[in-house]
Amino acid sequence: MQYLAFIHKEDNDYVAVVPDLGFTSSYGETFEKAVEMIKEAAELYCEDLKTLPKSSTLEELMQRDDLDLEPNAIPQLIDIKVEKLKRINVMMRSDLIEALPERLVEFNGNRSAYLQNLVLQDLREHHINL
Repeated sequence: MQYLAFIHKEDNDYVAVVPDLGFTSSYGETFEKAVEMIKEAAELYCEDLKTLPKSSTLEELMQRDDLDLEPNAIPQLIDIKVEKLKRINVMMRSDLIEALPERLVEFNGNRSAYLQNLVLQDLREHHINL
């Protein structure tokens, strides 16, 4: 999932904040370290949530009344690795299931990962952002 962080220089450090994640913040001695640290902080913030918050666009964030950014803040897209999994039952034609093993090789035989990949690909093709 991708979120926008805003990073600015403050004294000798770079401070980063992610408004969509409850204004989670972190810092680092360099811009790159601040990006690394805000990713980690964002992943920790999301770990215990039942559902991940919707990611806002830069335009949506700039229109928020509660966003009080430093004038020199730089928006930085961060990609966090937190997946909320939900077990569901799926019914499929038996001939489709029997044909799957050939395609499952690249997914280590995992049908769920294969189906998830297909859904993500379809959403991207239809410009649907998560």
